Amino acid sequence: MRWHHPERGAISPAVFIPIAEDSNLINSLGEWALRKACEDAVAWPGGLRVAVNVSAVQFATAGLPAIVANALASSELDPERLELEITESVFMGDTESTDKMFGALKKLGVRLALDDFGTGYSSMSYLRKAPFDKIKIDQSFVRGCTEPSTSNAAIISAIISLAKALGMETTAEGVEAMDELKLVRELGAGTIQGYIYSEAFPQDEVCERLECGKFEFVPTGPEHYRSERRTVYRRIGIIHEDYRYEVVLRDLSRTGARIEGLLDVPVGTRFVLDLGEGQLAVASVRRSRESVQGLEFETPLVSDGAGGLYTRHRVSPYALAAAGMPLTALGPGSNAMHPAPLDLSKISTPCFIQTKVAMG
Repeated sequence: MRWHHPERGAISPAVFIPIAEDSNLINSLGEWALRKACEDAVAWPGGLRVAVNVSAVQFATAGLPAIVANALASSELDPERLELEITESVFMGDTESTDKMFGALKKLGVRLALDDFGTGYSSMSYLRKAPFDKIKIDQSFVRGCTEPSTSNAAIISAIISLAKALGMETTAEGVEAMDELKLVRELGAGTIQGYIYSEAFPQDEVCERLECGKFEFVPTGPEHYRSERRTVYRRIGIIHEDYRYEVVLRDLSRTGARIEGLLDVPVGTRFVLDLGEGQLAVASVRRSRESVQGLEFETPLVSDGAGGLYTRHRVSPYALAAAGMPLTALGPGSNAMHPAPLDLSKISTPCFIQTKVAMG
C-alpha cells in the first residue's frame, strides 16, 4: 500500500495502516487491496504469484475466507498464485478460531506465509500446526547481519534450518546492501526481498516490463550495510590526547557519528566522544572534509528500546587514564574526581583548530 497525499506527499504504510486498524477501516481497505491485487496479477504471464498482507484484525473477521473466495472468483486468478502474508500476532487470539481460519483458507487453495517472523509471538508449537508454505525472516535480523557484534547471522541460519525441516520456503526481508545479500544467500535463504532489487512501482510499469521481456533486476546498493543514522543537533565534548574540544554532533547511528567543529582532521585520527552521563565512546575518523568528520565507533552503540542509543558500558575515566589519557581531558559531568593540580609544562600544543558552529 502506498499513499501519496496531495499536500503531505508520501505517507508510509507504517503510519496509516495502524490508524486504519484503530478506526475500523482496515477491513474495507484490506478487501479492496486483495481484490485489486488479484485483478492485477491476472494480467501477469505464467505462474507469477502475488502476495497480499492480511492484518490481524482482518484475520479475526469470520468473513475473511468468503472475501478471499470472491476475489479469486471475480478475477479468475488461480488460487495457487495468491499468497496471504500473516503476522505472528494472530496467534495471540483464540486458538480454536485461529485453527479454523487457517483450515478455511487452505481449503481455498491459497498459499500462506508467516510474515515478520521472530518479532512477535514466536513459538515452535504453532509452527507445527499452522499450514504455512513460507517463513519470511524479519528485516530486523537482516539489517546489520554482517556485523561481528551481532548474532543476527546465527538467528537467520537457525530460522532457515527450521523452515527446511518443516518443509517451508524462506524469504529474507529488507535486504539493501551487497554484503547482506551475499550472506543471506550463503545461509540458504530461498528468496530475497528488498530495495537492493527494486522499490515498489505501479501495475502499468510491471505489465510494460513483462511484455517487453525486461522484468529482470540486477542487485544494486552499497557494498556494506550502514546503520540508520538519526539527525541530532547538540554540543558534545570530544577528546584527543591532552585536549577536550567542543563540537556539534550532527548525526548518530549504532556504528558511527558525524561531527562538526574541528578543522582538517586526518583520516585515522582516534577520538573519545563524551556523550554525557559517563558515556564515553572510542571512535576513529573515516571521512574528513574541512570542519566535518565522519566517525566509526570501536564498539557499536545499543538501543534503549525507545528510539535512543547509548553506550553498552559506562567507561571509567580512570581506565582511560591508565591507557594514557589524562583525567584533566574529561570535562564536567564525566564523573571523574579532579586530580592534583595540572603541570602545564607537560601539556603539548593542541593538534586541531576549533571552529565556531552556530546552533539553530
